[in-house]
Amino acid sequence: MKKIFLSLLIASCLVFSQGNAIFKVTDFPDNELCPRVSPDGQRLAYVDLKFNGPFPIANIRVSTADGQNSMLATTGQSPQTGGVPIDNQYPSWFPNGSQVIYERLVPIAAGTETYEIWSVPFNSSNGTRLIQNNYNFSIMPDVSVNGDVAFVTSGNLQSPFPGYPMTRYGNVPPPAAVMKNFMIAIQPAGQAVVLNSIPGLYPHWNPDGKLIAYSSWNPTTGWDIFVADYTMERGLTNFRQITSDPGDEFVPSWSPDGKWIAYAYARPQSSSPVNIFVINIFDGTRIQETLEPNSIITMPDWTKTADGKEYIYCCSNMDGDFDIYRLVPLLGNTSPVSSSSQMPPAPGGMIITPQQQQQKNAGKVRVIVLNTSTDKTADISQSFASKVAQKITEWNDSIFVSSVINGSDSGEPHVYYFSEDFKKLADNISLFLDGLINNEILYSETEYSFFPSEPLSNSPYKLNNVDILIEAPAN
Repeated sequence: MKKIFLSLLIASCLVFSQGNAIFKVTDFPDNELCPRVSPDGQRLAYVDLKFNGPFPIANIRVSTADGQNSMLATTGQSPQTGGVPIDNQYPSWFPNGSQVIYERLVPIAAGTETYEIWSVPFNSSNGTRLIQNNYNFSIMPDVSVNGDVAFVTSGNLQSPFPGYPMTRYGNVPPPAAVMKNFMIAIQPAGQAVVLNSIPGLYPHWNPDGKLIAYSSWNPTTGWDIFVADYTMERGLTNFRQITSDPGDEFVPSWSPDGKWIAYAYARPQSSSPVNIFVINIFDGTRIQETLEPNSIITMPDWTKTADGKEYIYCCSNMDGDFDIYRLVPLLGNTSPVSSSSQMPPAPGGMIITPQQQQQKNAGKVRVIVLNTSTDKTADISQSFASKVAQKITEWNDSIFVSSVINGSDSGEPHVYYFSEDFKKLADNISLFLDGLINNEILYSETEYSFFPSEPLSNSPYKLNNVDILIEAPAN
């Protein structure tokens, strides 16, 4: 007889539109923010923000891409009253993956500080100033594959909006009234010159270093995503607006093939503070990747890890403090893009909204799939529950998988039905999944089988928004 382990649903994963799951990468008592994966996909840089004294402390940490073996790349202790707070944030990587570039708060005179662009070897804490910008306020660096550095400067000594606080999480851009004070600057590789180019924030190079995505202010729609061409001879040219929805769209990140951009979107007058969207820059198709209703999910970094898998890394406070998460974007096949001339000047397109999804799925059987593996961090675990969701929706188009989230650590498969109306389908799902495993179409190390199904009342989960609940462990 199958054992049932009483357990609560773990809120470290969230629901989103495409039926895959978001998994926690870091889980420390502090806040972890601003994830950036190295070009070789082996290491993860992020901000470690502590609130354990009179001053916050923000430092850069570097770990393996799965969040393990974390070490400090910058150091600093909380200053005495009147001193300069330790604030090292917004990391990015050099093309060879040996150094991290970041923004740093530094003193320049008695009682005066500003932000500068610094760099540090990932395995050392000895940082050096990278850009001589006449001590102007400089933040948000990003390095292209060619070694060109893009960053944001105010052209002033200090921040043009009050505080630029250490507690910023990229959840909302600064007030629009200060937009005119921000310029995206570029320091070409191997040169000391710094060129102020265009108003904007959050610059991010595309994979071949010929395009920059950034967020800029539109008086009609708010903060939107823009793209510009770049050459060393002409600087930034051919500007075009990529998003135009009401609200704020910011922190763009390119897909590895250069065809999509992920970004954070804060809807106006919405109970959902900030979520991750992606947009195809060629046909304008937009997809909402996360559907977290009450928390912030922001700072996306779309990358390919050393094992060849694509993830969108992000940070969220869905579990209380901010942690680093990653999700697998399910966009189908895309073709590589290397030439900016292929991109239309201002693509339109459709947006797939939660309301449209609900209409599309009305009348379907609502299914939730739980990852109940005993080791949820293993690669087999993180993909198995998503594969189960994919297989059953391909097998029966009357099924709608509303979410894939973490459940108990039972290591046992179960299929539960809410009422007798769904018992037959639940049994058929059980037999179907057992057949996939027996025929090695799906791989699971568990010794138990899905069949027969059971009433939901037998489960440890108290849910009323599901018709069939599947516990899908891989080990």
